[in-house]
Amino acid sequence: MEMSKPTRRLRVQLRRTWLIWSCLPLVVVLVGLAATTAVYASQPVLSQKRAEDSFYALLAISALVFLFAFTVDGHWTNPKRIAERIRRRLEEEPAGGPGTTEAETRAELRASIASRAILGSSPALGFMGHAIGLTAVLCIIGGAGAVYAYLLLVVAVSYQLYLFSRHPYYEQVVEAAYTGELEAEAEDDKKAKGKTDNRRK
Repeated sequence: MEMSKPTRRLRVQLRRTWLIWSCLPLVVVLVGLAATTAVYASQPVLSQKRAEDSFYALLAISALVFLFAFTVDGHWTNPKRIAERIRRRLEEEPAGGPGTTEAETRAELRASIASRAILGSSPALGFMGHAIGLTAVLCIIGGAGAVYAYLLLVVAVSYQLYLFSRHPYYEQVVEAAYTGELEAEAEDDKKAKGKTDNRRK
């Protein structure tokens, strides 16, 4: 299916953001982990039980970061929330412009609002993932051993891959905003809510 120009532009920006805010810092974490492993190689390792306890504690922190990011992402990029932002902005922004029809201007504006909401969340979500990478370094410093540290690094890589897997969803949201489907959904929700309130009365 042919995508609109704003959606194609978003795809390029999302991939650039993911490379800069997710992949490059992850490489830095990997280099830092390798350096930390070399520095602490001669340090005494914790007993098996204490090493496991440290690993599970850091894994729990990583899981909480993952869950928090998942929740925040769902909130920031929720179609209803974006549709409401579009509605408020369209009420303030006068339609029309030189060389374009009113419908084209409104479509571009809707897609621009949705894109800004998504691109605003992407770097923040990538930054959250670095906390998972840091737990791997802390695992080495704490004496839990390299095996557990690299397992935590796998969790960090999985998190960044999760962010990448969200890109098609983001593109669908912007495409829906461009075609006006988000506005239509918001109007349907308002009508349904109004009917429910009238029934309760």
